[in-house]
Amino acid sequence: MVDLHFSRSLLGFLAVGLAIAGALVGPAPEVRALEGSAQATVSPATAASAELAHHPRDKTYIKRRWGVELMGVRQTAAGYMLEFRYRVLDAEKAKALFERQTKPALTHTETGATLVVPTPAKTGALRNSNAPIEGRTYWMFFANPGQLVKSGQQVSIEIGEFRVDGLVVR
Repeated sequence: MVDLHFSRSLLGFLAVGLAIAGALVGPAPEVRALEGSAQATVSPATAASAELAHHPRDKTYIKRRWGVELMGVRQTAAGYMLEFRYRVLDAEKAKALFERQTKPALTHTETGATLVVPTPAKTGALRNSNAPIEGRTYWMFFANPGQLVKSGQQVSIEIGEFRVDGLVVR
């Protein structure tokens, strides 16, 4: 049988450790969406996952304004590509993310380096640019030369006026 005094001490130790770890992480990143020249800021994003938000309003703003649910950014192709995934909830609002003339950019928060969507001659841009369909999950790849962006680091994605900061690469 476990000693009750030992259990309480262990719980206290764990609670103090979690409090210290939370203080060391610092402030969380922000999610912003640009509208013309005005800039709306949504509350902090979680630094531990690629999902946005501690609070439901963070996810709700992106869903209402842009008609998409962000699924995250992850490394692929042995780390030489980054894949951004999102699900379309409202095809009309999401059209702006699919315009062929708009060039998506991924910015590495740590270095400020901007990564682009590759456009091979035979396949074209490695992104979706057909009309969006509600309920479908879409993707786009960003070149990651020299494996600059590592798992656990933060990035921002900008597609025209759409901008999301503080996504954590998985």
